[in-house]
Amino acid sequence: MTKPRVSVRVGLAFALLLIPALALAQTHRAAQDREIRYWLLDPSTHQFRISHDFTVDRPGQASVHSFVRAGSEVKPDSKITLLDTGEPLHTHLVTGKDVNTLGYYREKYPDDEVVVQGDLPAPLEKGQSVRVRVEETYTDPVGYITKDNELVWTRTLGRPLNFVSLPEGWMLTSVNTPAVITLDAQGRVTMRFTNIQPGDLNVTIRAKRR
Repeated sequence: MTKPRVSVRVGLAFALLLIPALALAQTHRAAQDREIRYWLLDPSTHQFRISHDFTVDRPGQASVHSFVRAGSEVKPDSKITLLDTGEPLHTHLVTGKDVNTLGYYREKYPDDEVVVQGDLPAPLEKGQSVRVRVEETYTDPVGYITKDNELVWTRTLGRPLNFVSLPEGWMLTSVNTPAVITLDAQGRVTMRFTNIQPGDLNVTIRAKRR
């Protein structure tokens, strides 16, 4: 009779350890902001496209924002779309100072930080939420380079699920962290990185032309 009791205790302890992780996962699923996708462009341009979705539900909020990471430059043709209706929002670049003035976020951003802003049709009412999609093109001459005939893309990834596709006609030669590797509908090599740790993943991808 003692062995089943040990098994029950072990199983219960394991379940208790999972509770915080499951709670975090449920939080992300509820907001559906777990994923981000990157498409690497020709490395000679140092550019890659980004797409990610998120939900906004703060009463009174009249605009949504995507914060550009230091060291990267975002093209001014960024798009933010209201997914509930398919309506493109008026999208333009503002500064961290402009965003801080709005008072939407607890964190204060550097005054000169570049921020992509999409203006909502109307301020959100209490109990209302909207879902948006941000599409941007970044230029990063430090983190995305060519070296010894290989493209090298180095970046920290903070989302639970991160998808990175190589440019068309390129094959993966190495990646420094575990990834699920597949081909997308266009035949591009695509890596899926799953981050279950509290910190970011430091990823370096190398590839050569086929």
